[in-house]
Amino acid sequence: MAIIVEIVEVAENLVKVKTTQIVDEDDNADWELVQQIEDQRTADEFERLEVCNIIQVLLEQTKLSPRERQVVNLFLQDDNFNEIARKLKVSRSFVGYTFQRAVQKLRKTANELGIVP
Repeated sequence: MAIIVEIVEVAENLVKVKTTQIVDEDDNADWELVQQIEDQRTADEFERLEVCNIIQVLLEQTKLSPRERQVVNLFLQDDNFNEIARKLKVSRSFVGYTFQRAVQKLRKTANELGIVP
């Protein structure tokens, strides 16, 4: 059995919640769709974890300057270049240049380790 919960914002600070129960049956198309979605989410999460592990190895194996490491880590936390620049009190172009330099170093390490980005 699966329960699908849909939350729709009707107005500011007002939401509508709708739940649908799907029974596990071999001939239930909705159940098959739910399973496909869940399988894709699992595959996506596994791929994300794999990428995180690769990045972690590259960060450990690559000699980055403290500022390069700081920029990459903030970027990996989903900050954009403008947010990073604001946090570090530097220009956006400096962040872009620093990030580009760090990526070049990370790619070089990836090539040396035989990791295909």
